[in-house]
Amino acid sequence: MAKLVSKTYAEALFEVALEENKVDLFLDEINFVTETLKLHSELYELFKSPLIRVEEKKNIVKEVFSGKLSKEMNNFLKVIMDKRRGSSIEQIKWEYERIVNDHKGIVEAVAITAIPLGDKEKIILQNKLTSLTEKTVKLTNEIDEKVVGGVLVKIGDKVIDGTIKGRLEEIKEGLSQIVV
Repeated sequence: MAKLVSKTYAEALFEVALEENKVDLFLDEINFVTETLKLHSELYELFKSPLIRVEEKKNIVKEVFSGKLSKEMNNFLKVIMDKRRGSSIEQIKWEYERIVNDHKGIVEAVAITAIPLGDKEKIILQNKLTSLTEKTVKLTNEIDEKVVGGVLVKIGDKVIDGTIKGRLEEIKEGLSQIVV
Protein backbone atom coordinates (compact mmCIF):
# COMPACT_ATOMS: atom_id res chain seq x y z
CA MET A 1 0.00 0.00 0.00
CA ALA A 2 2.76 2.46 0.98
CA LYS A 3 4.63 1.74 -2.26
CA LEU A 4 1.48 2.41 -4.29
CA VAL A 5 0.92 5.72 -2.46
CA SER A 6 4.51 6.87 -2.94
CA LYS A 7 4.45 5.81 -6.60
CA THR A 8 1.23 7.74 -7.23
CA TYR A 9 2.59 10.97 -5.70
CA ALA A 10 5.98 10.57 -7.40
CA GLU A 11 4.31 10.09 -10.79
CA ALA A 12 2.16 13.18 -10.24
CA LEU A 13 5.24 15.21 -9.32
CA PHE A 14 7.06 13.88 -12.38
CA GLU A 15 4.19 14.87 -14.69
CA VAL A 16 4.35 18.44 -13.40
CA ALA A 17 8.15 18.37 -13.70
CA LEU A 18 7.92 17.37 -17.36
CA GLU A 19 5.32 20.04 -18.11
CA GLU A 20 7.38 22.74 -16.40
CA ASN A 21 10.73 21.39 -17.66
CA LYS A 22 11.96 21.12 -14.04
CA VAL A 23 12.76 17.41 -13.68
CA ASP A 24 16.24 17.96 -12.25
CA LEU A 25 15.19 20.94 -10.14
CA PHE A 26 12.42 18.92 -8.47
CA LEU A 27 14.86 16.06 -7.85
CA ASP A 28 17.29 18.46 -6.17
CA GLU A 29 14.49 20.03 -4.16
CA ILE A 30 12.92 16.81 -2.92
CA ASN A 31 16.42 15.59 -1.96
CA PHE A 32 16.96 18.88 -0.11
CA VAL A 33 13.64 18.47 1.74
CA THR A 34 14.32 14.86 2.82
CA GLU A 35 17.91 15.63 3.83
CA THR A 36 16.74 18.62 5.89
CA LEU A 37 14.11 16.46 7.58
CA LYS A 38 16.71 13.77 8.34
CA LEU A 39 19.10 16.34 9.81
CA HIS A 40 16.38 17.77 12.05
CA SER A 41 14.59 14.72 13.42
CA GLU A 42 12.18 16.82 15.51
CA LEU A 43 11.04 18.60 12.35
CA TYR A 44 10.62 15.24 10.63
CA GLU A 45 8.50 13.98 13.53
CA LEU A 46 6.28 17.07 13.23
CA PHE A 47 6.00 16.52 9.49
CA LYS A 48 4.90 12.89 9.98
CA SER A 49 2.77 13.28 13.10
CA PRO A 50 -1.00 12.82 12.75
CA LEU A 51 -1.42 14.74 16.02
CA ILE A 52 -0.25 18.07 14.56
CA ARG A 53 -2.89 20.01 12.66
CA VAL A 54 -2.33 20.33 8.92
CA GLU A 55 -2.36 24.14 9.06
CA GLU A 56 0.36 24.13 11.72
CA LYS A 57 2.48 21.80 9.58
CA LYS A 58 2.02 24.05 6.56
CA ASN A 59 3.12 27.09 8.57
CA ILE A 60 6.20 25.27 9.89
CA VAL A 61 7.17 24.03 6.42
CA LYS A 62 6.60 27.52 4.99
CA GLU A 63 8.95 28.99 7.62
CA VAL A 64 11.64 26.35 7.19
CA PHE A 65 11.67 26.19 3.38
CA SER A 66 10.62 29.77 2.54
CA GLY A 67 12.60 31.02 -0.45
CA LYS A 68 14.46 27.71 -0.80
CA LEU A 69 11.98 25.78 -2.95
CA SER A 70 10.07 26.39 -6.14
CA LYS A 71 6.40 27.31 -6.00
CA GLU A 72 5.53 23.87 -7.38
CA MET A 73 7.50 22.00 -4.72
CA ASN A 74 5.93 24.13 -1.97
CA ASN A 75 2.51 23.26 -3.38
CA PHE A 76 3.47 19.59 -3.59
CA LEU A 77 4.45 19.59 0.09
CA LYS A 78 1.12 21.23 0.96
CA VAL A 79 -0.76 18.50 -0.93
CA ILE A 80 1.22 15.84 0.94
CA MET A 81 0.28 17.45 4.23
CA ASP A 82 -3.37 17.93 3.22
CA LYS A 83 -3.60 14.24 2.34
CA ARG A 84 -1.72 13.26 5.53
CA ARG A 85 1.12 11.59 3.62
CA GLY A 86 4.01 13.30 5.40
CA SER A 87 5.32 9.95 6.60
CA SER A 88 5.72 8.86 2.95
CA ILE A 89 7.99 11.73 1.85
CA GLU A 90 11.15 9.63 1.78
CA GLN A 91 9.50 6.83 -0.20
CA ILE A 92 8.09 9.43 -2.60
CA LYS A 93 11.61 10.80 -3.08
CA TRP A 94 13.01 7.33 -3.85
CA GLU A 95 10.19 6.62 -6.28
CA TYR A 96 10.60 10.02 -7.98
CA GLU A 97 14.33 9.40 -8.33
CA ARG A 98 13.62 5.98 -9.88
CA ILE A 99 11.18 7.53 -12.36
CA VAL A 100 13.68 10.27 -13.31
CA ASN A 101 16.47 7.72 -13.81
CA ASP A 102 14.19 5.53 -15.90
CA HIS A 103 13.21 8.57 -18.00
CA LYS A 104 16.87 9.45 -18.58
CA GLY A 105 17.92 5.85 -19.29
CA ILE A 106 19.97 5.62 -16.11
CA VAL A 107 20.18 2.48 -14.00
CA GLU A 108 21.76 2.29 -10.57
CA ALA A 109 24.10 -0.58 -9.77
CA VAL A 110 25.99 -1.65 -6.68
CA ALA A 111 29.30 -3.49 -6.86
CA ILE A 112 29.95 -5.41 -3.65
CA THR A 113 33.61 -6.27 -3.13
CA ALA A 114 35.92 -7.31 -0.31
CA ILE A 115 38.12 -4.26 -0.81
CA PRO A 116 37.28 -0.88 -2.37
CA LEU A 117 37.46 -0.69 -6.16
CA GLY A 118 40.01 1.70 -7.58
CA ASP A 119 38.82 4.51 -9.82
CA LYS A 120 40.12 2.75 -12.94
CA GLU A 121 38.48 -0.57 -11.99
CA LYS A 122 35.21 1.18 -11.19
CA ILE A 123 35.17 2.94 -14.59
CA ILE A 124 35.96 -0.32 -16.43
CA LEU A 125 33.15 -2.15 -14.59
CA GLN A 126 30.76 0.75 -15.13
CA ASN A 127 31.51 0.76 -18.88
CA LYS A 128 30.99 -3.02 -19.14
CA LEU A 129 27.67 -2.73 -17.29
CA THR A 130 26.64 0.17 -19.54
CA SER A 131 27.25 -1.92 -22.67
CA LEU A 132 25.51 -4.93 -21.09
CA THR A 133 22.37 -3.01 -20.05
CA GLU A 134 22.43 -0.47 -22.89
CA LYS A 135 21.71 2.20 -20.28
CA THR A 136 23.88 4.68 -18.44
CA VAL A 137 25.02 3.01 -15.22
CA LYS A 138 25.54 4.88 -11.96
CA LEU A 139 27.82 2.56 -10.01
CA THR A 140 28.45 2.60 -6.28
CA ASN A 141 30.84 0.35 -4.41
CA GLU A 142 29.99 -1.36 -1.13
CA ILE A 143 32.47 -3.32 0.94
CA ASP A 144 31.66 -6.74 2.41
CA GLU A 145 34.47 -8.92 3.77
CA LYS A 146 32.31 -12.04 3.24
CA VAL A 147 32.78 -11.66 -0.52
CA VAL A 148 36.41 -12.89 -0.16
CA GLY A 149 37.30 -12.05 -3.78
CA GLY A 150 35.69 -11.01 -7.03
CA VAL A 151 32.63 -8.80 -7.33
CA LEU A 152 28.89 -9.16 -6.78
CA VAL A 153 26.89 -6.69 -8.87
CA LYS A 154 23.27 -5.78 -8.22
CA ILE A 155 21.38 -3.93 -10.95
CA GLY A 156 17.74 -3.44 -10.07
CA ASP A 157 16.39 -6.93 -9.41
CA LYS A 158 19.28 -8.67 -11.22
CA VAL A 159 22.38 -10.08 -9.54
CA ILE A 160 25.64 -10.91 -11.29
CA ASP A 161 27.76 -13.08 -9.02
CA GLY A 162 31.42 -13.01 -10.00
CA THR A 163 32.69 -13.77 -6.50
CA ILE A 164 34.96 -16.61 -5.43
CA LYS A 165 32.34 -17.60 -2.87
CA GLY A 166 29.69 -17.79 -5.62
CA ARG A 167 31.91 -19.91 -7.84
CA LEU A 168 32.70 -22.28 -4.96
CA GLU A 169 28.97 -22.64 -4.28
CA GLU A 170 28.41 -23.50 -7.96
CA ILE A 171 31.15 -26.16 -7.79
CA LYS A 172 29.66 -27.54 -4.58
CA GLU A 173 26.21 -27.71 -6.20
CA GLY A 174 27.67 -29.41 -9.27
CA LEU A 175 29.50 -31.98 -7.16
CA SER A 176 26.38 -32.74 -5.15
CA GLN A 177 24.56 -33.62 -8.42
CA ILE A 178 27.10 -36.31 -9.32
CA VAL A 179 25.82 -39.81 -8.63
CA VAL A 180 28.47 -42.32 -7.70
